[in-house]
Amino acid sequence: MTFEVIVAVFFRYALDAPLKWGEELARLAMVWAGLLGISIALKDGEHIGLEVLTGRLSRRSRAWCNLIAYCFVAPFLVVLLIWGIKISQVAWGTFLPALQIKWTWSHLAVPVTAGIQLVHILSQILDEIIVISGQTDVVVDDRS
Repeated sequence: MTFEVIVAVFFRYALDAPLKWGEELARLAMVWAGLLGISIALKDGEHIGLEVLTGRLSRRSRAWCNLIAYCFVAPFLVVLLIWGIKISQVAWGTFLPALQIKWTWSHLAVPVTAGIQLVHILSQILDEIIVISGQTDVVVDDRS
């Protein structure tokens, strides 16, 4: 993406011949990279949190806090998944003018990454339930 932006800027300002597809491709790549990055951060437990408050809690108390937070996030991801699919279907007949690909490819980033994040959240919910239940024979990744 960075290379594409540099090339587009060079063509626009140095050669005075802007690339028609440069901005669209950069925007498409930025949307996908950003949303996939959120999914990766969520999987690794690197999402935004107030560790000042939870850092002093016992592992079990932290697990309760995480479980409550994940239970608030999961329904939001379900809404993103459902509405992302609906918006992608609506965009099926429209095209990005310069790239000549369907707008759906841009809009699909929302439901695809929401689905990935939902899988990660459900996995983390199960991990926290295991910690809360006190099962010590199961190894749980301590993300907090």
